[in-house]
Amino acid sequence: MTKSNPSVGPISDATREDLETLAFDFAWTLRKLSTADRDRERRRAALAALAQYDGRAEDDEGALGNFVDTAGREALEGYCSPYLRFDENPHGQFGFWPDISSLEDDARSRSGVVKVNAGDPWPPLWPPHGDDIHYVMEVNDHGNVTLYSRSRRELWSCV
Repeated sequence: MTKSNPSVGPISDATREDLETLAFDFAWTLRKLSTADRDRERRRAALAALAQYDGRAEDDEGALGNFVDTAGREALEGYCSPYLRFDENPHGQFGFWPDISSLEDDARSRSGVVKVNAGDPWPPLWPPHGDDIHYVMEVNDHGNVTLYSRSRRELWSCV
């Protein structure tokens, strides 16, 4: 299945105090992600959330809040790659944020993740030596992290 990958970072500068703008940004992001999405279930969830927003949310503060807290949020969470979550950061911005601590823990315990320095060769990832490795966490000398699938497809990167 083709998956639309969100970018790491905030999707909006709006906070809960500006619920109308925040809901609009949720809907805009859902439209962008679902347009090319071939995963039927995820696309269906996105379209159902958008129908809730388009149907009555614009003039109803309660409906806007419900869209942001349930249908819109859940649909956006469906677009998260491994070790990426859709959430509100401590500054009140909603966005897609990497879970670096879980990634580091799994790399340390070799629970499906291996950590390499950027530019270094990757260890074997396929059987018989690498059958439990599913992700490669590549870290450059500035601390930037890029997560790859074992087929060398970039899932996300962050500075």
